[in-house]
Amino acid sequence: MTWYGNKVGLALGGGGVRGMAHIGVLKVLEDEGINIDLIAGTSVGALIGGAYACGLSPKEISARIDAYMRSPEFEDSTIKSLGLSLSSQPKKPLQKMLDLVKSRYLLAQAFFKPAILPAEDFQSLINSLLPDIDIRQTKIPFCAVSTDLITGRQVVFSEGPLRQAVLASSSVPGAVEPVRKGEWLLADGGITSLVPVYAARTAGADTVIAVMVDRELPQDFRMETATDVIYRAGEITSGALQAEELKSADVVIHPAVGSLHWSDFSRSKEMIKIGEEATSDALSRINASLPLSRRVQRFAGRLLAKAKPRN
Repeated sequence: MTWYGNKVGLALGGGGVRGMAHIGVLKVLEDEGINIDLIAGTSVGALIGGAYACGLSPKEISARIDAYMRSPEFEDSTIKSLGLSLSSQPKKPLQKMLDLVKSRYLLAQAFFKPAILPAEDFQSLINSLLPDIDIRQTKIPFCAVSTDLITGRQVVFSEGPLRQAVLASSSVPGAVEPVRKGEWLLADGGITSLVPVYAARTAGADTVIAVMVDRELPQDFRMETATDVIYRAGEITSGALQAEELKSADVVIHPAVGSLHWSDFSRSKEMIKIGEEATSDALSRINASLPLSRRVQRFAGRLLAKAKPRN
């Protein structure tokens, strides 16, 4: 039951595989009986948030991702190759050399193609998690944030094909080819809103719990070329825009994802645990942010659960 004027919204941010931490966040919120009335997602936040909005439990989402990572589609995918080449896991010298050659080859394609990774890599993951439905059919109200590269404007999808909206929200610039939709050329929502707090507010959330899974800005970053400087400047600008939007959130959960690369699937399970830990640490702030009526509702629910006879 949702009480009028007391809607709790969840804003799930982008960050590639670091977004597996969102599963841990959802698990703790569910275990604590903190009901979510609407979800806004950017990039991987749209993928995980969309799956949860469709009725999948955190356990089911994790199981489907595990199944996808064991599938032939993932084994043969370019995204796995890129992730392995950029992984921070310990490697033998020969493997390091092979991975370096592979990553340089993949990155070189950016000079000749609109993206390094084929859209099919992401589409197969999306199809494994999300049903082919209209966004308006989700069990929890949901919206996905994308960016139109032509006008530079943010595009928020709250209706239309769910899978297409999530693909548009997840099309990382340079990595995944933009999605053409009418006059729009859609790319990752993180360009304009890495953690979609404003979208959650616009959708009707009175209280917004934001989850930030962006990696920490590395302090030992080498700036030896013009490309390095441009990349660093972009990260700083993105961080400043993100910090400004996060001010509008009631609670910000920031799982300790470190500097993990967005395509490094080797530590996906670890990310879920990190999400759980960060949310458990934030529970006092989350509880304090909830409207009084919602806190009373949760307390009553717990009393009823304790009063039920055990078999």
